[in-house]
Amino acid sequence: MAKEKKENKRKSETIITIISACIIVIMITVIIMIGINQPQKTQRTLTNQTEENIKFDNKKINVYFFYGDGCPHCEELINFLNNLPEKYNKYFDLYTMEVWYNEENNKLMEDLVAELGKKIEGVPCLIIGNQVFFGYSTSMDQELKKAIKEKYEKMDKFDVYQQYNSKA
Repeated sequence: MAKEKKENKRKSETIITIISACIIVIMITVIIMIGINQPQKTQRTLTNQTEENIKFDNKKINVYFFYGDGCPHCEELINFLNNLPEKYNKYFDLYTMEVWYNEENNKLMEDLVAELGKKIEGVPCLIIGNQVFFGYSTSMDQELKKAIKEKYEKMDKFDVYQQYNSKA
């Protein structure tokens, strides 16, 4: 009888071990599947790009971001752009150009802003279509989202750089 109890106890322990292992495998599988199905977040950074980096995609608009290396408002603006909902990724490509230490980028910023009939007011300077935004505060968030979406939805994908470049 004692032998039978030991054998039943061993069988119960084996069954519990197998069930526990199955639960662990199922949990790992679910975690992996959730991770695979999550959309990849676009990380936009303040990369020091130049005119040579600019490309055109008929399905997106180009947004030009002129910044100063070390500028806290520029960092805040890139953080805002990083935290836009995923649907915005299909709307635009971002070109980030440092202007405090890069004379060519500074000249390009001046030329593009002048092309739009404006004067430089500092950095960050964000150009979306024919709109120019200087500085950054969270009070601008809705206006920036609206500008990106509206420019994307317009049929005439006006790009100030294309216009400027066609005159050169």
